[in-house]
Amino acid sequence: LAKPLAGQSTWRFSRQLAKSSQNLTSTAAKVSHIAGMIENAVYLIRYNNKVPKELFSRSLISLARRKAKISQAELARRAKTSQAAISMYEAGTRSPTLDTLLRIIRAAGSDLRIGLSGPDTHTITRERFEKTLDPKVLEEFNAKERERVRLARLGR
Repeated sequence: LAKPLAGQSTWRFSRQLAKSSQNLTSTAAKVSHIAGMIENAVYLIRYNNKVPKELFSRSLISLARRKAKISQAELARRAKTSQAAISMYEAGTRSPTLDTLLRIIRAAGSDLRIGLSGPDTHTITRERFEKTLDPKVLEEFNAKERERVRLARLGR
């Protein structure tokens, strides 16, 4: 069965449909062929319009490639894949498997580390930032915050 391309116009698809069913002899075969093509078209439309773009790996691949200062074609050569695949991964229209993602990231000269941790409360970051501030400025800010919280509790 011929599959319609994503974004293919209705006119072009109907011409393709008519052309591909010309070689079929029986009406039942033509109906079956047309039903199959329509089913494929509906699937592609549903897939292309409803599936959210994958954002995580596309950002990692793009970042690693730019950090290495190489083109998509060069990254594809190093990762033993096609430039079109790299382009689709970076655009988010295709998602690599974890093995493929690791291979691409390593081909760009980076490493990918995945781990689990507790929720970030930003306490450490805040404490480090506060150490860089003038103590007088920090105390003024904290005093204003305490007053803001007190008033909020009173409903003012």
